[in-house]
Amino acid sequence: MNTSNPLSERDTAGKNAGWTGLFGNLILTLVKFAIGYFSNSIAVIADAFNNLTDCISSVITIFGFSIAGRKEDRVHPYGHGRIEYICGFTISIFILITAVSVGKDSIKRLIHPETIHFSTAIILILLMSVLIKLIMAWLVNRTNKTISSPALKAVRNDNLSDALVTAVTLSGILIAPFTSFPVDALLGLLVSLSVLWSGLTSFAENFALLLGKGADSETEQKVRQMLLDYPLIRSVETIALHDYGPEEKFAFIKVTFQSSPHTPEASGTLDQIKLRLRSELHIEATLYWDLADKKALRKEPAI
Repeated sequence: MNTSNPLSERDTAGKNAGWTGLFGNLILTLVKFAIGYFSNSIAVIADAFNNLTDCISSVITIFGFSIAGRKEDRVHPYGHGRIEYICGFTISIFILITAVSVGKDSIKRLIHPETIHFSTAIILILLMSVLIKLIMAWLVNRTNKTISSPALKAVRNDNLSDALVTAVTLSGILIAPFTSFPVDALLGLLVSLSVLWSGLTSFAENFALLLGKGADSETEQKVRQMLLDYPLIRSVETIALHDYGPEEKFAFIKVTFQSSPHTPEASGTLDQIKLRLRSELHIEATLYWDLADKKALRKEPAI
C-alpha cells in the first residue's frame, strides 16, 4: 500500500534510533554494573539491569524496523508491519523478567542490609548517565517527529523514565551515609516497581494490537471529520479498522450520501477521499453503502 521511498526513510530512521539506543545503553549498562559492584549498591545494579533491558529493546527495535519495511508478498499480503507489535510484546516480557529479578534482590537487601561505598566519581558518572538518557530521549523524539512511530514514542518515554529512575538512585546513594535505614534497597524496590509498571503497560498495549485492535476514538474522529468535509457525504455510519502495522491499516467505512455517488464528479470525490485517508492517516479505505439507500441508485455497492 505504501510506496518504497517513505518506507525506506521510515525504516532507516527507526534503525538509526535503535543503533543510537543500543550504543548509549550498552555504555550505561557496563558503567553502572561496575559502579554497583564496587559501591555495593543494589539500586545502581537495578538501574544497570534496566539499561541492559534497553539494550535488548534496541536490538529488537533494529530487527523490527528491518522486517517491517519489507513489501507485501504472497505469504504476507498485508505487509510485515505487525512485526513492530511482536517486537514490542517481546520487549515487554524482558521488562517484566527484569522487574521481578530486581525486586527479588531488593527485598533480600531490605532484610539483610549491607554497607554502601561511594565516591565523587560515582556521583559524577550517575549524573552523566541522567544527562545521556535525556539526550537520547531528545534524539528519539526528534526522529519520531518525521515518522510518527508508536514504538519510538515508547522508547522516548522509556528514556525519560530511566533518567528519573537514575536520579532517584543517586538520591539514595547520597542519603545512605546519614541513616542506618537501607534506603538504597528501598529505592531499588521502587525502581523494580517502576519497571514492572512499564512492562505491564507495554504488555497490555502490544497484546491488544496483536489481538486486533480497532480504531481509537481519536482516529475515528479524524476519519469522520475528513469524510464530512465533503458535501457528498451525509453521514458516516460505521468504521471497521483492521490494523496490520503503523502504516498498514485497512478500513471499511459505511456512508450515506446527499446525492448519487455514481456521477463522474462524485466518483472523483470518492477517489479524493480515499487518497487523503491513505496519505494523511495511512489508511487504505473501502467505502460502501446500503443498497436500500435511494441515493445510491442501486449501483455497485462499494468503491
